[in-house]
Amino acid sequence: LPGKSYHYADGSTIPPPTIPPGIGEDLHQISLGLRIAAGIMMGLIFIFSIGFMGWTYYHRTTHIVRASQPFFLYIICIGTFIMGSAIIPISIDDGIVSVEGCDIACMFSPWLVTYGFVIAFSALFSKTWRINQIFHHPQMQRIKVAVKDVIVPFLILLGLNTIVLICWTAISPLKWERVHKGATDDFGRQLQSHGMCTLNSKKDIAYIVLLSIVNLAVLLLANIQAYQARTITVEFSESKYIGIINASILQAGIIGGPLLVIAGDDPTAFVLVTVGGIFVVCMSTLFLIFIPKMKYLKKWKKNSLPGSSNLSGIKVLNHPKGDELKLK
Repeated sequence: LPGKSYHYADGSTIPPPTIPPGIGEDLHQISLGLRIAAGIMMGLIFIFSIGFMGWTYYHRTTHIVRASQPFFLYIICIGTFIMGSAIIPISIDDGIVSVEGCDIACMFSPWLVTYGFVIAFSALFSKTWRINQIFHHPQMQRIKVAVKDVIVPFLILLGLNTIVLICWTAISPLKWERVHKGATDDFGRQLQSHGMCTLNSKKDIAYIVLLSIVNLAVLLLANIQAYQARTITVEFSESKYIGIINASILQAGIIGGPLLVIAGDDPTAFVLVTVGGIFVVCMSTLFLIFIPKMKYLKKWKKNSLPGSSNLSGIKVLNHPKGDELKLK
């Protein structure tokens, strides 16, 4: 009040200097450019997944598609579409939604990534397994991957992953947390922080480890089977391309895991590595499955009369034990 003196913390009546305005806290939020890039990658996954599914339906009566079995191709497209949709929650932070919304996104992304992978990979695993049966039964000249051949590994993988995800979500779900990095100005005001999905305790890493063990073990088994059957040549080179896809997914998992750990404290790097990994896995799977078939179909149309085929399944063109069979 005017005309009155005040005693301050230092015991004097001289007012302390006014605290200058702070320079502001660097929140390290996901940039608009990165969100746009992630959206573009997700859009491409959606476009190619739907496009290849439509292509499969349109050419479902042709020999090339029937030999590869439309149901198998549909499953792959659905899986990549679901996996690609995980980019949405991964790209969310407190810059665009509330903390509660970030909590939901944190736990939603592992569900989408896991389910998308299981759906797509169950089809790949089934075909790899069936091709491998030729290696042990050289007398087989054509095999068909029936719906039950896909459903069995799908249900097993889905069941194991679902149990882990339900326990994780119900007991100790991921939470969004803004962590301050300790940098302060002269007046103790925070200068830097980053927001991220965090585990409630170190014990919760067991859920991530269990999911990794289940899926990497099956992926490794599929690669071993593909290697065992590497000398078998099947119609339209399906075994070769499926083997490349399995190896690519395994390589992405081995390289991407450590990169995610390193990038854990940097939201931009974490989103870039995660989204990039999803994009590479989905697009490589779609392209290696469908582009060769499109080329074969184009060549087949030039050399064959239009018509349909009632044959489906994988046809054996060459088997390393073929000469032994003829001798017998």
